This record gives sequence, structure tokens and C-alpha cells, in this order.
Amino acid sequence: MEAVRRGAWVLLKYVTTLFFLGVVTQFFLVGYGLFAMKHGGNTTIDNAKSLDAHRNLGFILSDFGAILLLILALLAWPKPRAMLLRWILLAVLAFVQSILATVGFNHWGVGMFHPVNALLLFGLAGYLTRYAWQHSKQEAEETTPAAVPSG
Repeated sequence: MEAVRRGAWVLLKYVTTLFFLGVVTQFFLVGYGLFAMKHGGNTTIDNAKSLDAHRNLGFILSDFGAILLLILALLAWPKPRAMLLRWILLAVLAFVQSILATVGFNHWGVGMFHPVNALLLFGLAGYLTRYAWQHSKQEAEETTPAAVPSG
């Protein structure tokens, strides 16, 4: 079981990093999509083709990314338990993000939380990415045997 946990931890580290980079990319894509709308004629946010890249990557991150993060976090079972809860929170917030976007088309009171949740995803994913890489570095230093002088 320890081998599964270590393997899941390595995957979690990389998937969290890719997820964080995906969230950063989402901010660029929404900026592009919104500013490119005016060049598309009489488009609204509902039918703007310039937002398709943002929508597609968003659904990949929030559907597949959330499930993958949750599975890997549960398999890796990071310590302390507060870190496990943070990864679970990241997965839940990621899943909720697509719901906020979808429902937000018809209900602005729900949709207004879509960018707020995006900022939470950005901060939490960045924090967990930093933690995962620092923790892996510390773990590698702890398991490296000390050099024994010969002589």
C-alpha cells in the first residue's frame, strides 16, 4: 500500500501543478474571449465563439481535473490531514466552478460567484502546488542517506 501512496503522491504533485497552470491559462483565455467579442459583430456572452477555448478548458479542468485530484488525494492521503482536506476542497471547488458557469447563464446571482470561485481555485491550487513541491524536496532530503567517511 505504501508504494501506491508514493505513486499517487507523485502523480498528485504533477496533476496539481498542471491544474494550477490550467487555472492561470483560464484567466488569459477569458480575457482574450471577452476582448475579442467586439470584433465578432453582434455577439453576446452566450454565443461568443471567442470564449469557446475558455469554456472547453474549463469543463476539462472542472470535470476531469476535479475527479482526478480527488482520487489521487485520497490515494496519497497526505499528512497532516489538513492538507488532505485542502485537496478535497480544491476538487469540490473545481467541480462547483462548472455549475456556477452553467447556471450563471440564466441566473446572474449565481454566475457572479464564478470569477470569485476562480480566484479561490487560483490561490488554493497555487498553495497546494508549492506545498507539494516543497514537501517532495524535504522528503527526498530526509531519505537521502548521509555520507559515511571512509578511512
